[in-house]
Amino acid sequence: MASSSSSSPRKFIEKALLATGPFALSYTDPDQKWVIRKHLTSFLQDFPNFDLSTDTFNHNNGTAVQLFRLDGSLRTPQQSTAIQLTIWVHENYPLTPPLVFVIPPDSTVPVRTNHPFVNSSGFTNSNYIETWEYPPCNLLDFVRNLRRVLANDHPFVQTDSVQSPTKTRSVSRPEALDRLVTSLHYDVLAIMERSEEEIESLWRLQKEMKQRSDSVRTIISGLETERETLKENVLKLKDDTDALAIWVERNYPKLMKATSRDVGDEEMFEMEEEKKLLVESLATDKATEDVLCTLEEGSRRGEMEIGSYLKHVRVLAREQFFSRHHHLFKN
Repeated sequence: MASSSSSSPRKFIEKALLATGPFALSYTDPDQKWVIRKHLTSFLQDFPNFDLSTDTFNHNNGTAVQLFRLDGSLRTPQQSTAIQLTIWVHENYPLTPPLVFVIPPDSTVPVRTNHPFVNSSGFTNSNYIETWEYPPCNLLDFVRNLRRVLANDHPFVQTDSVQSPTKTRSVSRPEALDRLVTSLHYDVLAIMERSEEEIESLWRLQKEMKQRSDSVRTIISGLETERETLKENVLKLKDDTDALAIWVERNYPKLMKATSRDVGDEEMFEMEEEKKLLVESLATDKATEDVLCTLEEGSRRGEMEIGSYLKHVRVLAREQFFSRHHHLFKN
């Protein structure tokens, strides 16, 4: 890398532009070289703190070119923290704008990731660059514009407080556009942040609604099961009511005789025995039904093997059948 520190900037520029062989720069057109010489000279007159050198620049596509390189610090009136810049004069300059990188002073002061004109790698792409057009645009005016842009919005995370100007001053059209772009950039960031929060809130609400929907479905399923159980109980109760009605119909005359005291002791005793046997038979039948229901519930929950379940059901069903048959036959 060759530097102008040992000679005057003008002589260094002329010598670098005339170099051949491995030290030749990537500027080939004579008119282009004359414009670069003029613009670099004007720039170094306004910013003498920048060092001029030549070095190899690697493009993103892998192409390596030999370019002029400017290194120096840019201090804005509103900021006490100087901004270190590296400026590469593009091989197609002035038709193509220069490449500018903001260099953090150290690793503890990174470039802000949400800056409107400087990305996290330090590459700068302001509105002046976006609307670059030669001959109106040039290196000196670009750096002057960049100083105003960075004065409004410092690229580092750790910044000094910016004092608002006490007097309103007129601004140029590019500076007004830069301020508008900056304002719109942060408005968009704020809207995106609010949108993300709203989306997260909606996701949480959707999750909660799904949980509630599952709970409602579980409750409905439980109610359906309870309704079926109630239907079965109603049918059983209807059967018991029918059996009781038949018994009353058959034994009502005997009960009437008993109440009229025309029945003897032996007949009263027989009626009492029949009543007792009927109650015991109904109780046994109800108990058998309860046991069968319990066995079915245990089998459904997997607490009883299917073989054992069927064995017990057959035994209980047989006893229930004979009990009911005996009761009906006797009546």
